[in-house]
Amino acid sequence: MANEISNSGQFTTSGYQNTQMSAPTASSASSLIPGGGSGYEALPRIIKVDSSTGCTLTKAHVKGLTPGEFEALGNKEVDLARVIASAAEAKTLGVEERGLATLLTSSVQNIKPLINKQNIAEQSIILPYVQRRQRSVINANYFAIEAGVAAVAGDAYDASFSNQSGDYKVTVNLGGSDWVTPLQNIERYFLPGGYVIVNHWTAAGAVQESQFMIVGAANADAGSIAKATVVLRPSGKDIPASAAFSTLPAGVQAKWQPTTGILQTIANNVNDYESWCRNQPTDLSVRLLVNWLQTTRESREVNDSYKKTLESIMSGKVNPYLSSMVYQPLAEQNKIASKISQDQWTRSVWYNQAINDAQKPETYMNLPAVTDPEDTNCTLEYKANALGIKSLLREGNRIKDNGGNALDLDSLFSDLYFLKRNREQDGDTISTIDVMTDRLTAVKIFEAFNSYYKLRYGWETQRNANINQTIEHNGIILFNYNVYDIPDVGVQLAVFHDPMFDDFLNVSSGKKYLLNGTRSGDDVFSGDDAGFSQATSRMLWLVDWSDVKIGIAGTNSITRTQPHPEVDRLYSCRMDSVKRTFNLRSTKWTTMMDRPHRHLIIENISDEVQFSIGGTTHKF
Repeated sequence: MANEISNSGQFTTSGYQNTQMSAPTASSASSLIPGGGSGYEALPRIIKVDSSTGCTLTKAHVKGLTPGEFEALGNKEVDLARVIASAAEAKTLGVEERGLATLLTSSVQNIKPLINKQNIAEQSIILPYVQRRQRSVINANYFAIEAGVAAVAGDAYDASFSNQSGDYKVTVNLGGSDWVTPLQNIERYFLPGGYVIVNHWTAAGAVQESQFMIVGAANADAGSIAKATVVLRPSGKDIPASAAFSTLPAGVQAKWQPTTGILQTIANNVNDYESWCRNQPTDLSVRLLVNWLQTTRESREVNDSYKKTLESIMSGKVNPYLSSMVYQPLAEQNKIASKISQDQWTRSVWYNQAINDAQKPETYMNLPAVTDPEDTNCTLEYKANALGIKSLLREGNRIKDNGGNALDLDSLFSDLYFLKRNREQDGDTISTIDVMTDRLTAVKIFEAFNSYYKLRYGWETQRNANINQTIEHNGIILFNYNVYDIPDVGVQLAVFHDPMFDDFLNVSSGKKYLLNGTRSGDDVFSGDDAGFSQATSRMLWLVDWSDVKIGIAGTNSITRTQPHPEVDRLYSCRMDSVKRTFNLRSTKWTTMMDRPHRHLIIENISDEVQFSIGGTTHKF
C-alpha cells in the first residue's frame, strides 16, 4: 500500500513506504515536568543539534529549562545564564518566539578563557579577537591527468628505478571540482613503489581502467596551480613478465598510454624483507582561525515591579502571575525594544562584516580605540565586529552565486552529494540535509518535486515526500518544513521556510527584473535602485547547525537609579522624588564555525525552479 497525505496535510504511513530512508522526527517530546504549566513556559527553550541528531534540525532535541536547571546554570556559568535570561525576559514580555533566534541562543558557549591580553607601552590591552583551530577536509586521493607522453631516461625517476620499455609520464593536477582541497607540492603523494589506478579513454574511444606502479615523481607547478609529473610503469595481467612492453600490439599498448583521465592512488606492495622507509604525507587539516569579538549593548528603563520580575527570572522562580507585567506600559515599551534587539542581533549573526580593512591580527591597533574617559591617551580595547555566518562562509569560499538564474535541481543534487560526503568525513552519519529559504521558494521547490518524481521515477509525490512538517514544543511551532527523498544522492532534503527570509524577500516585492537587465512590472525605479533585482533577495542556506556556535566572552549588567537627592541640589530640600531606574547590559560575543566545508549558501536565485529529463527542461 502507498503512503498517504492526510486531510490535515500531515504525512502518514499506511503500510509500505516507498523510500530507502526513515522518515524524520517531526517534533521532539517535551522535557518539562509532567503536568506542566506551573510557569515553566516562561523559561527559554534549548534546541540542540549535533552528531546524535544526524546534524539535522528535523531530529533536534528541544528542551524547556525547568527553574532548577536554570538556577543551576546561573550558578555554574553566569555569562551564559545572562544571555539565556535575556531570551526569557523577552518571552515573559510577550515577544513571539522565533525559531532562528531560539536556535542561536541555544548554541552559546563560554569562550572567556580564550581571551588574551597584550602589553603595549606599559598598558594591558584586551585583544579584540580569539584564536582557535579550524578543521577542513584533506582530499589527496584523486587527481586529474592533463597530459601524457612516453617516459625517457632523465625524467623524474627515483634512484631505485631506471628507464624501462613502456614507462609513461603523466602530468596531473587537483582537478576542476568546486570542492577540491587546496594542496601544495602534490608530488609528495606519489611514493615510488606504490600503485595507482587510471580511468581514461583510448584513442579508439574505449573506456579503460589501467594499473601502474609509481617509479618517480617531481613538482610541475604552473603559477598558482599545483601540478606534478609522475613516471608510471604499466602493471596488470596483460603485461608480459619476460618480454618488453614494446612487443605488445599497438592497440594493447594504448591501454597504458593515457593523455586524460582520473588517477587515484592505491595501496603499495612491499614485502617485510624489502627496504621501505617512505612516509605518506601528513598534511594537517587544522589551521588557526581568528574569531573577532563584538560588544553589544542594551538599555532598559525599569521600575520596582519590573525589577522584581527580572530577579524572579534569574532565580528560576517565574510563575504565571508575574506574567501580568505585560500589561504595564513600561513593559510594553520594553517588549518592543526587546523584539527589535533580538531581531537585530539575529541579523548580525547572519550578515555581520568587518568594521574596516584593519580588522586583521596584524593591524588590529588601527581599529577604533576605546579609551579611558579621563585619559584619552590610555587605550583600553579596540573595537571589532563579530563576523556573521555569511562572512565566515565567504572567507571559506562556500557561497555560490546562481547568477539570477532558476534554481536547478540537478545542480542542487550535486551540491547535496558533496555536502553529504564532506560531513561524513568527520565520522557523522548523514541521512538528512537542511536548507532554509523563504516560503515562496519553498512552494516552488514543492511544485518542482511534484513533477520530478512523476517524470523521473513514475512515483507520486506523497510516496517520497513528507509535507507540512513542524518542530513543536509545548504547542509552540518553532519551524515549518517539507522533506524530500533524493534517491540519486542517498539523502533526504529538508526544506525549511522562516519569516526572516520572507521579510527579506518582501522588501523587494514588485521590483522584478529580467535577466538581461530589462525591467518588468508596473513600478519604475531609477538611480541607485537601477541595479536591484528580486533574485538577489532569494537564497538557500544549507547550514549544518551542529557546527554553528555563539561564543560568549563575557557579559555585564548594572542598574543606575536617578535622581540622587544627597548629591543633586535640586532635591536637597525635597522629601520625595520620582525615581527612574535604568538597567544597562552588554554581551561580548562572536560567531564560530569550525568546518566551513559542511555548509553552503546559494544566492541570487530567480523565482523559478527547473530540472532536466531526457533533454527537456521543466520549469516551475
